[in-house]
Amino acid sequence: MARIDTDTATPLTGGTISFAALAEQLQGRMGGLEATFRETGETLATAIGTIDGMADGLSAIRQSLSPDTAGVAVGKLRDVAYRLISLPMIQKRRAIEVETLTGRTRELRGLLNEVGTILKLLGIYGMNIKIASSGEAAFFNFVVGMDEKLTSGRQELRQIERQLDQFGRVVGDVQQADRLLANECLRTGSSIPTELTANANALQDHVEAVMRMTNEVGGIVRTVQGEVARVLGAIQIGDSVRQRAEHAITMLERIVAEEAKGTPVPLGATAHMARLIAAQLNAMADEFGRELVSIVESIERLGPLADHLRELLGSQGGDDGQLLFKLEHGIATLGSVTDQLCDADGHLAELTGFVGRTLADLTDGLGRIRNIAVNVQDISTNTQLLCRRHGTLGRAVAVIAKEVAPCASRLDQLSMAVGRLITVLGAIDLVQDGHKVGDTDTRGALGEALSVVRRACEMSADAMAKGGGDARRVLSSLEASAADLAEQRGFTDALTDVALTLTRYADQVSPETPDGADLSEADRAALHELLPWAGGLYTMAAERMIHAAFLLPDMIAAAPPPIAVSFDDDDDGLF
Repeated sequence: MARIDTDTATPLTGGTISFAALAEQLQGRMGGLEATFRETGETLATAIGTIDGMADGLSAIRQSLSPDTAGVAVGKLRDVAYRLISLPMIQKRRAIEVETLTGRTRELRGLLNEVGTILKLLGIYGMNIKIASSGEAAFFNFVVGMDEKLTSGRQELRQIERQLDQFGRVVGDVQQADRLLANECLRTGSSIPTELTANANALQDHVEAVMRMTNEVGGIVRTVQGEVARVLGAIQIGDSVRQRAEHAITMLERIVAEEAKGTPVPLGATAHMARLIAAQLNAMADEFGRELVSIVESIERLGPLADHLRELLGSQGGDDGQLLFKLEHGIATLGSVTDQLCDADGHLAELTGFVGRTLADLTDGLGRIRNIAVNVQDISTNTQLLCRRHGTLGRAVAVIAKEVAPCASRLDQLSMAVGRLITVLGAIDLVQDGHKVGDTDTRGALGEALSVVRRACEMSADAMAKGGGDARRVLSSLEASAADLAEQRGFTDALTDVALTLTRYADQVSPETPDGADLSEADRAALHELLPWAGGLYTMAAERMIHAAFLLPDMIAAAPPPIAVSFDDDDDGLF
């Protein structure tokens, strides 16, 4: 129950009272009440919009700093830095592999040279067969067919030899690029890549810290959103009180109007109406006082949350800028190294692709070399068969044919040796660090990654700066709203002041008795008109419940029963 201050109540003079003055007193205080609650409602609605914008800003921060954007870019920075740090070890291993590749290539060249020697020897044997057979058509035609197969084999060998020559040049380019890269790394020193890695790791930690901060901020934002929305609903009590006060003012003005018409309301009926209005005002003051205290306390509780939100958003400034500056400086220092690394990657990609193509060609060539061995074996067998059918001439040719068979056997051995070398060459790893050559441009990887991270950090910094400003504005508006609403506690005093004046007046002019036994017929007649009229003014259940207690006994049976009202946590208790 609101406190009744008897010191401020309007004094009575000889049992008279100015109902018009009381109505004006209430009307004067209502203007400020209505303006305050309207402005508070607008302020809170604006705060909700601002907080919604902060939630959108947090979403933008999380998207810009997500693992799919900034996370990938930071990963690229670390990957390139790791490649630079591990280059000396990688180059040592690659040098061994290149040496192995060069040695096996020399062995392959030796085997192919021997194949070429055998093919040349077979060509000589073919010429000798022509001579020994004295131009016999069967032998001559056979040798022509043999020469065609040998010519095809020699062309195959020349093609492979040209590839091996180019192979050597590409290997030389890779070795030269590796030497230049090693010199640049030696000139730059190992501390720069190590520092780049440390700064990238620090930036990753910073990004993760910002993401954790956005989680916490997001929780606070959701809490503030819900609380502000709840308070925005609760301040509808201002509209409720305004309506109820207007009803009380209307009843006061009705009494004044009746007197102005020359038909004043009898004193007993006037006292009864004064008690009814006082009861409405006291109930109104009690409810308004409790709700106002609750609303102000709720708004004041939001203040620390908004302030903590501001502190969180302001705590992240500056760290990412320093880290980005260090990263940019480190990348600029490593410019020449990354250029050489890019060149080395290019030569390595060329060599790797060339090795792959050459191995495929060698595999195909190996099949053709084996076909040559089979053809030579067929030449030996067919020559001996021809010799048997040509008597003395055949015996002369048979001496030469016996020399062809060992050539076929040796060619078969050489083809198997070439096959083993191709297998060894295929197992050589020229990359050595798991990096897929040709997959990315190392020269631009650092700069592009830094640009992505910079854009993400700038976006998050802008969003946090805006969010911090928004939080300050929300905090300021909440503090102002709480102060403005707290000032309206004086309206409660005004309600109780008028109620006390009305009660004292009623007690003086017509002391209250049970069941209105002291009322005259004129009083009852007036109340039979005034009470139903007053009941028609009400828009709220609480008013009707109070009104029911002031109905005359013969009016209660005819009046509808008052509706009992109960409020839950979601009910603002207005209707």
